[in-house]
Amino acid sequence: MPYIFIVLVIVLVITVLFFINHKPVISYDNAWIKLVKNRAVNEKDRNYLFKEDGELIINKSKKLTFIKARYDNMAFYSNTDYLNKFMLVFSGYPSIKVTFMEGYIIENDKLYYTYAYKPSYYTKLNEWMKLNGVFETKENWVAKKNVKWNTFPSPQASDINWEKKAIIGYLS
Repeated sequence: MPYIFIVLVIVLVITVLFFINHKPVISYDNAWIKLVKNRAVNEKDRNYLFKEDGELIINKSKKLTFIKARYDNMAFYSNTDYLNKFMLVFSGYPSIKVTFMEGYIIENDKLYYTYAYKPSYYTKLNEWMKLNGVFETKENWVAKKNVKWNTFPSPQASDINWEKKAIIGYLS
């Protein structure tokens, strides 16, 4: 009889631990795609078009890949572009490509993008820059001859600063 009680307690503890550790995963991907599919922002100097799969086309040429929705009105996108477009200090390196993460937000039919990363990312980037080059001035960084471009700390989704956002325009 005491063995049955012990076995029941063990089963109960395992069951409770299972439910504590296995929270349901909520995906907002379909809601985001439904929200943006075939919608666009057409401003004077820029055009943003969301495709059927959530892919974002900017000015009919730049393609951003939909990665994941954070909520039904916020999503992560990746963008591979030249490093010199990222920061002025990299202007001397126009042939180096890096993948960046960007955030997009929709509020009241207005499309916003995130324009900054968290301070922890900039700290990581600054450490990499000190290891792989020299700041000649505040705006001029020069890479060492043996720079390790493959170790460049590309921003990740967790690096996006969602508080720093700028409006793009109204979605139609």
